[in-house]
Amino acid sequence: MSSQNSLFRFPALDPIISIVLMFALTQALALSAGILLINAAVQNPSVNAVSVAPMPAEPENPLNAVVFIAYVLAGAGAALLAIRFLRGRMAFRLLEFAMLSASVSVLFLAFFIGLAHVDFLVAVSVSGGLGLLFALVKFFFKGLKNTAAILSSAGVGALFWFSMGFWPAMLFIVALSLYDYVAVFKTRHMLALAQHLGARELSFTITAEKKEEEKKFVPPVKSSVSRIQSSLPQYSAPSPSPSPATKPSPSSGVDRLDLGSGDLAIPAMLAVSTYGMAGLGGSLAVTAGSTVSLYVLLKFVLEKRVALPALPPICMGALCALLIFLLARIAA
Repeated sequence: MSSQNSLFRFPALDPIISIVLMFALTQALALSAGILLINAAVQNPSVNAVSVAPMPAEPENPLNAVVFIAYVLAGAGAALLAIRFLRGRMAFRLLEFAMLSASVSVLFLAFFIGLAHVDFLVAVSVSGGLGLLFALVKFFFKGLKNTAAILSSAGVGALFWFSMGFWPAMLFIVALSLYDYVAVFKTRHMLALAQHLGARELSFTITAEKKEEEKKFVPPVKSSVSRIQSSLPQYSAPSPSPSPATKPSPSSGVDRLDLGSGDLAIPAMLAVSTYGMAGLGGSLAVTAGSTVSLYVLLKFVLEKRVALPALPPICMGALCALLIFLLARIAA
């Protein structure tokens, strides 16, 4: 196991199981923080000031989803330009620092105002300082990579869906899933983002890999690397495909897996947005559906050695689980 992923590593487990466990932890943190923010806003309307929606007074307005989609497209474009023109690592590390300080502070804020009931302005100041401190520590200690990815993805998931109602959230997810499909199968620019950003070992992915003594030799071949692409500039990549004659089983032939923070945050966003429409049971159904779907997706991709966008099947599984929950509630 690389020292860069010294926290949240499970060397005794299959990499697929490790990724799924970290995914589930992210969903739990995001859902907890999102519910705390929602409930705190009911008691103290000042909490709504942290909303990032362009129309915070109208969370069900579909224009909120349109603007968020524009954010994603602009972010992907900026990342492509940065990869093309910025050769050094420092610019990307500074981008990681800014992302971490903002997103992790959301988690601190949610727990301060939701559990400790700290004054809102005090909570904003303290949580902002703690977010900066965590980002600074991560800047010097790469072993916090997985921890940083989990916390930041949970913070983004809680904040964005706290800012948006369920139906705009649905519109956003459908649009992102279509974008994910196009970016992987048509324009293929997500491949470039995956290769460049993933290689820098920043906290835009969670990583699971076997211990060095457990890794198996894979003969070099000309076949391409199978990747699971996310809707944001992150990736998930198993080891190179072996030749047909030496192809191992999925569980034994994978030394490392990465899953992008976009694939962590988007399902978490859906779980938080569902809370206002279907309550805690609906949110838990979404979380369970997305987690199971991720496991099935990873097993399928590693067995078939194919490139697939991760977001559509994960979100489809989450929505199917939500539908089953709603139908069961109606039947009861």
